[in-house]
Amino acid sequence: MSAIAPHLLNTTIEVRRRQVTSDGMGGQIVEWQPVAMYRGRVSSSGASLASATLAAAQTMEQIPFLVYFAPDTDVRRGDMLVTADGRRLWVESVAWPSIQAYRVAGCRKWQAELQPAAGEAA
Repeated sequence: MSAIAPHLLNTTIEVRRRQVTSDGMGGQIVEWQPVAMYRGRVSSSGASLASATLAAAQTMEQIPFLVYFAPDTDVRRGDMLVTADGRRLWVESVAWPSIQAYRVAGCRKWQAELQPAAGEAA
């Protein structure tokens, strides 16, 4: 089977990877460096996005998303995905179906109340 149809990948997604460097005084500086821009498709997993957002806000949890890419996309667990509309998603898992027609990343979007740890650039 061929790769996922290009028209199904309906948004641009920037992949960023965490880079840790020494601050020269025994500490570390954490930055998110751009890796590449890819076409992808973002969908909420399970419940509708509206109900997932409400439930997440009430419990201060994260919202689960599935992000679909072409099979040769360089996306890894721990990456940050930034969508065209500015959403920031953290990749928790990456999987391929048995026919490898696409790559799918299981992600979470942090709510406004939950920010990256101190010293981490968002």
